[in-house]
Amino acid sequence: MSLSQIKNLRVSQWIIGLNTLVFALSALLSAAVWSIPLETLVMLGANYGPYTVDGQWWRLITSVALHAGAIHFLFNNAVLFQIGGIVEQLIPRTLFVGVYVVSGICASFTSLFFNYGAVSIGASGAIFGLFGFFAALLTTRLFAKPIRVQFLKSIGFFIALNLVIGQLGPIDNAAHMGGLVSGFVLGLLSLPYVRKTLRHRAHRLRDPEQDVAQ
Repeated sequence: MSLSQIKNLRVSQWIIGLNTLVFALSALLSAAVWSIPLETLVMLGANYGPYTVDGQWWRLITSVALHAGAIHFLFNNAVLFQIGGIVEQLIPRTLFVGVYVVSGICASFTSLFFNYGAVSIGASGAIFGLFGFFAALLTTRLFAKPIRVQFLKSIGFFIALNLVIGQLGPIDNAAHMGGLVSGFVLGLLSLPYVRKTLRHRAHRLRDPEQDVAQ
């Protein structure tokens, strides 16, 4: 990969790269791939109530980059690649990073509140935040109605499916909901800025020589 290609990577691809490095480290330290031991996850920064509230608040964000095993890692990053590719076409990089990080922290806070004694890890809370952000934009007239309906149905199905699965196994639905709600709120708050950005982008596409003239 050339230097120019590296510079052109999407933010979500950089995040996936970070997740990959962290997962490789956790696998190396634990000599496990399919199921990373809890003690390794806690050592690397998992969100664990007794440690987090004892002053280790950095766990609220470090836990977002950790995953319990290969399947957890692959699924989360595959979804991040998909939703990240959509959302990054609509907003600047800085806003994307802000939504991802804030949603991840809010998801960790929610998990801490409802699952104080559990070890919570994974990017899914932040990913749900991206879904919530996109859903907020889809409730407006930024997109044509057929597009809004199609994407809202897809998002609704994804969220419902994951919440149901979360009732059947050790999945942190509290973190999912915390990320989803915070992302939706961020989407509503960012709406005027997103509208302005998209109008400016459309104007530049219609008249690409204007920027040169200025």
